[in-house]
Amino acid sequence: MKELYAAALLHDIGKFYQRTQDNNEKEKVKRAYKTIYEQEGAYSPRHQEWGAYFCEKLNLPNINEIKRLVRNHHKPTDVYEKIISIADMLSSGEREEKEDDCKNLISVLNLVKLNRSREEKRKYKRISRLSQFNELMDSEEQNISVSYKRLWDEFEGVIKEEGDIDRIYYILSEYTSNVPSAYYYSRPDINLFSHLKTTAAIAVCLYKQFEEEIKNGDYRKIDEIYTKVKLNKELFKENIFCLIKGDISGIQSFLYNIDMEDALKNLKARSFYLSYILDIIARYIVDEEGLTLSNILYCGGGHFYIIAPNKTKERIEEYKKKIQEVLFKAHGIDVSVLLSCVEFNIGDLATADFSKVFWAAGNKLSEEKFKKFSNILNEDFFMPRENINICPYCKREIKGDICEFCESFVELGNALYRNKYVYLHKREKFNGKVKRVEDVFASFGYEIEFTDQLNKKAFSVNKEGVDFKNTSGYIKTANYMYKEGSRVATLEEVSQKAQGIKRWGVLRGDVDNLGRIFLEGLGENKSISRVATLSSELEIFFGKFLEDYVRENYKECMVIYSGGDDFFIIGPWSSLPDLAYGLTHKFNDYTGGNSDITISMAVEIAPDVKFPVFRVAQDAGDSLDMAKEYERGGKTKNALSFLKDVIGWEEFEEFKEIKNDMKHLVVDKNVTRNIYYTIYSIINQYERSKEEKDLFKSWRLVYYFARLQERHKDAKENIKLLISKILKNNNSLYNKLFTATLWSDIESRG
Repeated sequence: MKELYAAALLHDIGKFYQRTQDNNEKEKVKRAYKTIYEQEGAYSPRHQEWGAYFCEKLNLPNINEIKRLVRNHHKPTDVYEKIISIADMLSSGEREEKEDDCKNLISVLNLVKLNRSREEKRKYKRISRLSQFNELMDSEEQNISVSYKRLWDEFEGVIKEEGDIDRIYYILSEYTSNVPSAYYYSRPDINLFSHLKTTAAIAVCLYKQFEEEIKNGDYRKIDEIYTKVKLNKELFKENIFCLIKGDISGIQSFLYNIDMEDALKNLKARSFYLSYILDIIARYIVDEEGLTLSNILYCGGGHFYIIAPNKTKERIEEYKKKIQEVLFKAHGIDVSVLLSCVEFNIGDLATADFSKVFWAAGNKLSEEKFKKFSNILNEDFFMPRENINICPYCKREIKGDICEFCESFVELGNALYRNKYVYLHKREKFNGKVKRVEDVFASFGYEIEFTDQLNKKAFSVNKEGVDFKNTSGYIKTANYMYKEGSRVATLEEVSQKAQGIKRWGVLRGDVDNLGRIFLEGLGENKSISRVATLSSELEIFFGKFLEDYVRENYKECMVIYSGGDDFFIIGPWSSLPDLAYGLTHKFNDYTGGNSDITISMAVEIAPDVKFPVFRVAQDAGDSLDMAKEYERGGKTKNALSFLKDVIGWEEFEEFKEIKNDMKHLVVDKNVTRNIYYTIYSIINQYERSKEEKDLFKSWRLVYYFARLQERHKDAKENIKLLISKILKNNNSLYNKLFTATLWSDIESRG
């Protein structure tokens, strides 16, 4: 199976190589394969010949077998070649293969459409590495083969002579995710890596599902599937595959309920733990089933998806029990990882409607939430605990004043902060009592090692300029930390960076209508590789580009968590509204201005510097729900909740402008702060007049501002401008006046 997997993962790499249009390389491929492709009626080497020739540059075991499988995947003669051919067709949802010209990848996010009347404007991605975000283009690159050649040369320099298939997987992800899979589709919006990965996942599932038959020389089912898929006949009805969804529950209480001493470092450690425990559980299932990294279709944002052979469903209850036992030892009932499993068949892939399988797995997992820990329920589970000394944060028994389990998270945060690399490797499974965070990882057969030593299988903690030649990429979690000197800042120090009142705050946000985006937004073509491309586009934005933006523009803020489609940031409260607005623009640029993909957010300010983080985080969650419910002028969502009010992003510039005008008068023009209290009073009168259906006496506001102009002649024009903005149609007030006034008030306090 190792050769089958490697060949499936590399089966279309020749498309990338071929598009360099390097004549010297083409001559080498011709000399190696001329006789073979001419016998098949071709006049020049095709991508399968280019791909087979490339495989010679690798140092994988049995490379000749891998080359053969890559070369023959379009005209298969044996069972292994047929498996790759089937997987290739099912991954793309297409039956036929044609050679293509060099083109750019269309942004799939730009093509998502929830409003069917919205005009489609294609935006293109540059031929570049995944971790390098460039502005989307309105048209394709000129002389695009030059861009392909530049990226290919860098890719080949990194991957040449590589013999580790997992590193090959990560390198392919970095270098082929902004390269289109093929151009003969109606829209080249599927990236090459998503196609390679899903083809490999499907091929491995087919092999594992029919492993006994294949080993016994019985290839009838594979032959039947190949014939029907190739000829697009009535498809094989047997459920060959299953989709496993894992979802972590209890994030809120675990992540934010922490000791306020070293709170930011502790939050980082817990965020890292939540991300990696999910990743390790996914790897644990894949390892137990004899599957591969490619079978983990997605892992991030608090959940994972694994595509597996259908026979895996027989062991799902065992995996549930194992996960429940380990997490109960570690967290009691506070944190759990739920699993669901749904079967599907060839038709669900061939008809390019894979999103409904995702939807079914999500629905089934919702049912699991009503029976958490059901696999380990017994009398001991319900036994009351003796009157023991327990930790106020993790609720575990402690001896003395220190909780060893919580302290291990502090140590994890220190390791994350002090080291350059994280190395995740397998170890013998641990079955003892869980006392420390590393015991949880070890229970699933993994160890996380922090080091400053280069290791090709390690991941860089720093995401800037990652060297894929000497590492496997960068860590999954946000890692930027605001520092005071050489150490991580405290919440008190973050608060001191705020304008006005000295408080820290939190910013939470997520993508609006995510379920609809996956279910409806892709139109009719919802092939597994297209769904995977959409997932990867969101993953790289929230996994890296969002953090890059914060680090470069708001150094005093920290991305505590960002992944999947949501994020949590802590920083000086006064920085967060502007940061939120900047992120909407960054995301809008990333989607090519697609109005059907938006983000709602919420900012909450800590009432006191030492106020518990979990309380502020909970309030921000409630406020985010308010933002999602905000309706105005036929629009919903796409908004910011701030100071217990909600502002649509299209309203934000006017809102901020009025705040700044007031602040300018008070701070720069020395206008009395009584202006705030007068405006508050006028707002109360205005609201009362609306309730009583009485005429609002706007002359009081006009009179007050006229008196201000007399006392502050150097600010006369500024005062005139302000009243023109807040008094609408001569007798009504700007609808966000109270919140704008409050914002200016607390930001201008000395």
